[in-house]
Amino acid sequence: EEEEEEEEEFCPPGCDPALYEQVCELREKRLDQEEVAAEFQKAVEGLKKDNEALVKKEKIVDLALKQTEQEIQQFQTFKQQRLNELHVVITLKMHQVKCLVSGKLPPDLSHTIVFTNQGLRRLRERIDELKDEKEELKRNHKQLKREHVQLLKSKKVKEEKLKELEARARDVQMLKFGQEVDLEVLEKMSVNKTAEELKQQLKKLEGKNSRELKAWQVQIDEAAAELASVTKQNTEKLERVAELTSAQHRLEKELNSTQSRMVAEVGPSKEKMKAEREQLVSLVKLQAREMEALKAEINMLRRKGGHVYTPVVRRGNPGASAG
Repeated sequence: EEEEEEEEEFCPPGCDPALYEQVCELREKRLDQEEVAAEFQKAVEGLKKDNEALVKKEKIVDLALKQTEQEIQQFQTFKQQRLNELHVVITLKMHQVKCLVSGKLPPDLSHTIVFTNQGLRRLRERIDELKDEKEELKRNHKQLKREHVQLLKSKKVKEEKLKELEARARDVQMLKFGQEVDLEVLEKMSVNKTAEELKQQLKKLEGKNSRELKAWQVQIDEAAAELASVTKQNTEKLERVAELTSAQHRLEKELNSTQSRMVAEVGPSKEKMKAEREQLVSLVKLQAREMEALKAEINMLRRKGGHVYTPVVRRGNPGASAG
């Protein structure tokens, strides 16, 4: 940094030294004006804060004064109302009566009150206390007025100083920019690079998530179609198994009836009965193998994740032939 500063001190080759000195001087003035403007801005902010604090303090003092006066008035009214509500009949002795007129008891006692000596002393003392409190309130009021006047004077001085600083700030802006610049508008016009970068990242993530969602949706549709196909095949196999089972039962029933007829009838020959029996046995075995193959295929479909639905068994015609 020191080397760079030393290099800046030298006039570039081919440059007028007087012009270079003038440029350096203007640059130093510009830097000084920028520092002065920054100091003025800080001072303006500080004066604004002081002014706001003084205004708040003034409002608090006025509010406290009004509240105190209201509380005193409410207390006096409440005390008088309570005293006026008392209606008590008591018996007094002659030496307790203090309202004699010319040494005699007046004929009308409606305008008199009954009161204890202790209460009377307390009221007399309270009169002195109220006088003292009144004097204290007057002193406080005068003090608050003096503070209020001082605050108004201070506020006026601060406002004049604020105007002076604002005028100097305008002069600096005119000298530097040629016009007044609204700093708040300038801050609002500046682009927030971090927010823009976050918006771009969010947009990319949304696009990526949308593409992934579409791909998963395609896979789900393909899996659903495959599941429907496997379920259909499963159902067809189960229906075939049911048909073969029904046929097997029918053949077994016919075989049993044939054997019973062989015992009861004498007409057919042994060779013919043996041939029919072998034919029926081979047919039963063939159907049993076919059933085993279908069961193996159904188990394989179950392992793949297909659902097997039990079909309605369609019963064969009892009069149909075994072939």
